[in-house]
Amino acid sequence: MKIDLTSLKEGSTEYWEEQDAEGLELPQEEFTLLETLQAHYTLHKAGKNLKFNLEASYRLRLTCSRCLEPFEQSFTEKALYIIQIGTEPWGEEKALTTEEVLMLFLPTTELDTIPILRETVLLSIPMKPLCRPDCKGLCPVCGVNRNAETCNHEEEKVDARWAKLLEIKKQLSKG
Repeated sequence: MKIDLTSLKEGSTEYWEEQDAEGLELPQEEFTLLETLQAHYTLHKAGKNLKFNLEASYRLRLTCSRCLEPFEQSFTEKALYIIQIGTEPWGEEKALTTEEVLMLFLPTTELDTIPILRETVLLSIPMKPLCRPDCKGLCPVCGVNRNAETCNHEEEKVDARWAKLLEIKKQLSKG
């Protein structure tokens, strides 16, 4: 959705949008958008100041980083941006205020919501997605999913190169 910022009236204006994975140009390698993304925007104009509130709800199919099983997770993300038309002023380095961190500089008077929604989805994905917090993962010896079944073999033997460190660790824990 493209919103013409010059046509906004003073006060708040609301917009609703639905987007699919193709419309958001999302990569499909690591996750899948299961349903259309539901977005709600509120633009508040006060003089030359513009605030952009975003709330997006969607479901993703992710792969657990421990057991490698696919699972689904729902997300509801909220974001606030302060919009300024023009380019970002260059100057000497300084510490940013909270308002400056939230600042979104637009080169034109048109707000394209697609890049903002794409960024919101990508930033919401956990670095290590887990199907559940207590996921046991895969057995390092036989590769069986420990959540689904147990394996009856001896645990992996300690590499001889680390044996001396284990002895020191045992001594320290005793003493």
